[in-house]
Formats: sequence, C-alpha cells, structure tokens
Amino acid sequence: MLITVLCFNPAIDRTVEVADFALFATNRILAEHSEGAGKGTNVAVAVRRLGLEAACVGLLPRRGGQLILDRLAQEGVGTTFVRTPGSVRINLKIRDRNQAVTELNEPGVGVGKRHLAQARAEALRLAAISDYLVLTGSLPPGCPSDFYAKLMADVPTTCRCVLDASGETLTDGLRARPFLIKPNRQELETTYGKALDTLQDVRDAALSLIEAGAQRVAVSLAGEGALLTDGQRVLFASAVNVPVRSAAGAGDAMVAGMIAGFAEDGDLEHALRCGVASAAASIVSGKMTPRRGTYERILRAVRIREL
Repeated sequence: MLITVLCFNPAIDRTVEVADFALFATNRILAEHSEGAGKGTNVAVAVRRLGLEAACVGLLPRRGGQLILDRLAQEGVGTTFVRTPGSVRINLKIRDRNQAVTELNEPGVGVGKRHLAQARAEALRLAAISDYLVLTGSLPPGCPSDFYAKLMADVPTTCRCVLDASGETLTDGLRARPFLIKPNRQELETTYGKALDTLQDVRDAALSLIEAGAQRVAVSLAGEGALLTDGQRVLFASAVNVPVRSAAGAGDAMVAGMIAGFAEDGDLEHALRCGVASAAASIVSGKMTPRRGTYERILRAVRIREL
C-alpha cells in the first residue's frame, strides 16, 4: 500500500513562545523551534506513523529545503522533488503561555511552467504505482487554481484521489470526482458564503458537495469532532477528550487516519473513527503528527452516531 502525497508549496514552521503576546509592544522570545512542514509533509509523516508506506512529490525551493528533506527522511518517507530557485516559505507561529497562537504565513515563491510541468509528470508517474494520491495544501504563486483538478483527471483509476484544499482549488477539484475531500467548517463556510452554525447546516453543505462531484466528504469541526458522508450515510464523531498540547497539523493527521481506515477495510465508520483518533493523537503529541501507541489507545474511545 503506497500513499503518494503532493507537496507543491512546502514550508518551514517556526514556532516562538512568549509569555503574553502583546500588539504594539516588544515581545521577548522564550523558546524557538523550526521544523520542515507544510500540509503535504505533515500528511506523509502521519501516514508513515500509522504504518503505511508514503512518498512525497512536488516542488522544493533550494534554500531552506534541507529541513524538509531531513524530516521526511527521518520518518522513512520517500521523496521526489523538483528543486526550484528561491527560499522555502516561513510560517511563523507565535504561542503564549495561555496557548493562544498567532500565525503569519508567507505565500511562497512563484513557480514557472517548466518546473510545474516536471513536477506534474513525476506526480503522475508515482500515481500509477500508488493506491492513494493526496492533493493537499496551498498552491504556490503562478500555479493555476485548477491545477489539482486537471492533474486528478489524468490519474489512473487504480489510484484514489484525496483532496484537502480550499477556495477555487477545492471547487475546481470537484469536477474530477475525488474519492475524498476534507474541508474544515471555515472552508465550507467560505465555499457557500454563509455561516454553518449547526450540525444540520454542516450536514446539508457536505451533501451538496457530494452532489457537486465528491464521492466522500469529511468535515473537521475542531473541538466538536468530525463528520463523514458518502451521500448515503452521514456519520458524526464527537471529539475525544484529550490533553491539548497543540492543534497544529490535526487536520492533516485526520486525512492520514481516514486513508488508513479506508485502506484497512473500506468501511465509512471505521475510516471516520481512524481519522478522529489520528487527529486527537496529533493534538496530544503537540508535534503535528500522531504517535502510533497513542492513536491505538484513542481509537477505542471514539464514539460515532448517524445524523
């Protein structure tokens, strides 16, 4: 079982800790940590932590890229990157002692047609030998919003496509009928241009995405839990009560968990249980990815009901 993950706009996550973050004031940094990241990187690492083979393919700027390569190599993730000019973007996270987090994310360097075409060819080559292709995260400047949609249209039917994107990238991608999409509530509200205050609102919006082309829709609801539907059944799992070290990367861990669940037996309920457990295990670790032992313990605590 090979899971290939696209990583077209990787990042370095630099987290700094302060006592009490204040605007218009000098904030003293108490601790700092930098790590190779980006949604594609996080998903690939989480997939490996859950016991599946993973590969990362995409674009990687030359300056700063070693942090990402080191993290993936340490986790046993294979890599096929097209190296590009410029520097890897920095996502700055400012965390204070009350666990409030402020994020400042760079857009990334622009990409030219030649490098984009090379990375696309590598992605299709790996998709031909993969069971799942995960298309996740933002696209770099210069990359058209329908890039994922056109790529999925050329992926062999033997490979299931999982799309975790937002805005036009998400809506364009529906045309390719992805196996699974995973917006969060905010992304869903942006797509429909209205607040989704209740579970019924989220349920109706998810079913509309099924009608628009998605085969399965998962919606992550932060502290409330998650919803998963294939258009026939709508399942909801409440969030598991766990100590929160950091919620960063929890959505990426959920994607990995759902893929692991579908890979095991294809059952909708099992996939949702695995996704929620993986996200919760990531929150406990505080490292953007789950630990296998924590994941297996939490798995037994996930409760699911039909909506």
